[in-house]
Amino acid sequence: MENRVYYPLAPSQHLVFLQRKYAVHKSILNIPTSLILDVKLDNELLQKALEIAISRWDSFGLRLKEEDKDVKQYFDTRSCECLEQKDFSKSTEEKMLDFFNKEAQKKMGILECPMARFFILTTPKGTTGIFSVINHIMMDSWAISMFYKDVMDVYNSLTNDLPLPKEVKSYESCLIKDIEYLSSDSYKKDQEFWVNEIGQVEPIYTSVNGAEVLEKYRKKTKNNEARFSNSFFIRTKAEHVVRLIDKEDMDKMKTFLKEYEFPSMQILFLMGLRTYLAKVNKTNDVSLNSIVARRATLEDKYSGGSRVHFLPFRTIIEEDRTFLEALNILLDKQNSVYRHANINPMELFVIEQKTFPIKPGQSYRGVTLTFQPVPMEVGSGMHAETKWYPNGSSAQPFYLTIMDGDGTGSLKCYYEYIINHVKPETINACHDYMVKVILEGISQPEMKVGELYQL
Repeated sequence: MENRVYYPLAPSQHLVFLQRKYAVHKSILNIPTSLILDVKLDNELLQKALEIAISRWDSFGLRLKEEDKDVKQYFDTRSCECLEQKDFSKSTEEKMLDFFNKEAQKKMGILECPMARFFILTTPKGTTGIFSVINHIMMDSWAISMFYKDVMDVYNSLTNDLPLPKEVKSYESCLIKDIEYLSSDSYKKDQEFWVNEIGQVEPIYTSVNGAEVLEKYRKKTKNNEARFSNSFFIRTKAEHVVRLIDKEDMDKMKTFLKEYEFPSMQILFLMGLRTYLAKVNKTNDVSLNSIVARRATLEDKYSGGSRVHFLPFRTIIEEDRTFLEALNILLDKQNSVYRHANINPMELFVIEQKTFPIKPGQSYRGVTLTFQPVPMEVGSGMHAETKWYPNGSSAQPFYLTIMDGDGTGSLKCYYEYIINHVKPETINACHDYMVKVILEGISQPEMKVGELYQL
């Protein structure tokens, strides 16, 4: 106790901690996922591999402590809330999914206790899997994917009597760097950048539901000049829709990116999504939240922790621009803002509130995009399918997360949405149009943005 080191919450942790603090549904920080294999493993050995992997990742020792309304964190014994085996071999996929959904939406302790649950599965097909619920305070989706890989690497080492995989990087050292950053010259430069980036020209609210959202807000508040709307809802229920983009279409996109030397497929999905928002909101001025994993170095990539930051991403693209020109505008913007991604997202809210007439809970952005297609390779000739499940709550009306298609060459699009504000048919319309824009654009790069609106 005397040697215990206490750290403040990192900005990424603080943001999600506040969501839980004010949310009615405390499951809002749960990240429920599964890793289902196509073979049957030795479940006892897999449990041992999980126990070893947990001991290798310092995130599982992370604990929160609250004193006088101040929340701090420290690192303690690495453990989880539970590690159980569940046998569904005589059950159905539906009942297994019911179990996942119930666990996904259970409240998890957060102060001075482990923040993860694990279940080793025997599926209805007789194969093996892992289901987990991990608190967003201690890990993000990237870290969870890396953890699953480590579990399977440890299992393969145990199975083949080989040395354990090389040690996992320390999240604590990354956390210390995040804290030191706040007193650095880089922090001051990032502040200056974002003050200039947010600028003096007020954005306009863009919603997946279109211009009617802002129109209704103006009528409700009797403020016909409002360019913002309510955008944070932490007292409502959420679900998600999963849509696939098949390998054939993905291959076309990869060919285009190689030909025109674009560094990442993310730029195509930014283009498709913002074009849909521009069309339904009847504006060329589109703002959304872009999520940055902040996993640039090897230490960042192979450590735990919650490192994602929300960044405002605003672009104005005129209708006479070509698809190719629009992609380059987006790429320039992305390169610009990502260089300054370490800034505390809460500070960006403050800068906006000082510059424009908005209050907490109001925003210019009703849509969030994460592009994180981390491939899941488990080795030894096995194939794994990963899935993310809804935790029943969300602070944002519409959140698109794009993940890898488990080695099939496809992509999975997870659309999380607040059921009181967005309908599944709206999500399907957005997805279909987004994909259509991308495919038409890569086949006709000189097509005008205004022509894309007519698709």
